[in-house]
Amino acid sequence: MFKQCILFILYIFSPLLFGAEVFTHIEKHRDNTWTVTYHVDTPINKLVFNRTPDNSRVKRWQPDNSHYEISFNKEIGQESVSRKDGRPFTEVKIKLTPTYTPLPKEYAPFSPFSDEGMLLHSGRFFACASVCADNANTWPIAIKAPFNHIIVDGKVHKNNVQWIGKDSGQKIYVGHEAPIEDAHFVSLIDGRLPPTLKKHIEKDLPKLMDFFADKMGTLDYRPALFASFSETNDGRYGHQGGTLSDQIFLHWYGEKAIEKVNSESIFWFFAHEVAHLYQKQGSDIENPSEAWLHEGAAEFLAGVASANVANNTGLLSEKILSAQRHCLEGLKQEPNYIRAVKSNSRLHYNCGLVLINEINHAIVKKGKQLDIFDTWQSFNQQIESGKPASVATFINGIQPHLSSELVNSMTQLSQSTEFDAYAFFQTLNVANKDKTL
Repeated sequence: MFKQCILFILYIFSPLLFGAEVFTHIEKHRDNTWTVTYHVDTPINKLVFNRTPDNSRVKRWQPDNSHYEISFNKEIGQESVSRKDGRPFTEVKIKLTPTYTPLPKEYAPFSPFSDEGMLLHSGRFFACASVCADNANTWPIAIKAPFNHIIVDGKVHKNNVQWIGKDSGQKIYVGHEAPIEDAHFVSLIDGRLPPTLKKHIEKDLPKLMDFFADKMGTLDYRPALFASFSETNDGRYGHQGGTLSDQIFLHWYGEKAIEKVNSESIFWFFAHEVAHLYQKQGSDIENPSEAWLHEGAAEFLAGVASANVANNTGLLSEKILSAQRHCLEGLKQEPNYIRAVKSNSRLHYNCGLVLINEINHAIVKKGKQLDIFDTWQSFNQQIESGKPASVATFINGIQPHLSSELVNSMTQLSQSTEFDAYAFFQTLNVANKDKTL
């Protein structure tokens, strides 16, 4: 009955929109199992997922009916659901595996809290009927979770909620805890995180918010902050952070991940994610091959924040040298950036940091009181005026300050399958260039 009501409501308010959409109903059951049900109003032969970073759905998702199968088309790198007998269908129900799993350049569908609370990434569930068009960007979703709080867009709902997902999706909290509001965040912090780590969260993040607000302008909203921890039974451990819309989320998994907290690396981790909040419009890079601009800038800004807020003035130099080494190592076997980054998304961070450092050095060297903060503000303003979030737009605002060789190389890096990125990065002498800050 719940699903039928939501279907009717969504159809009444947006009939044209809904006619072309798949309705997604996620449910947490009383025994703590999770399912997702996809429904369409017209029979289809295949349900296709909007984003497929790997084939982990094939391994972790099980259709709740022997007639269906989850397949993986290696030619186009796409996961899909179809009936084994080839017949059309209007609904499929899938049993989910509600544990944390890292995905390449993507956010995990589940980030558990230690108290049985859960953070879901709605974008992981976006699906289309037969094929996902390039302009597909509306996803009717509902969540049902009896006796739980469900936090969507900063609002607390009880038991169930429905909305239209967009863009890259968002993080949704399902659990028993209520968020804590302070001057900087609306936050949910896992009780299993060690006191040392909680102290860093409570002290470092507000300082970083204040620093970036001073440099890039105050946010016109109060972001959500989710920090969670989950155990593993296979020895895996690590952490992942991310920024979506007006949210920051931090997840640690495995006991070893929280046994020893390295202040230096934790601060950089936090600074990178807070920087993403302040990148605003420039965070929505349209071409996946150009993600080096977004990630590289966040890495560079994390280094600037480390020097100014944490008084760690040598860290950025070390990171840049390390980044160039890892960038070259990643490009050695496949020197074309477009092809190389498809199997190694870390190149966006390492090669991106080297490039942003090169840009900042060129701008500061001109002696016109400009720096990376000014260039990013200009980038945001151009996007607000209607220009695309792209490397071309970014270059447009600073081209007079860059050499023609650098402009040409940056342009070709993410556009030409013939460009030798390995040779280009070999020519960059990164040593001490950040000293111009």
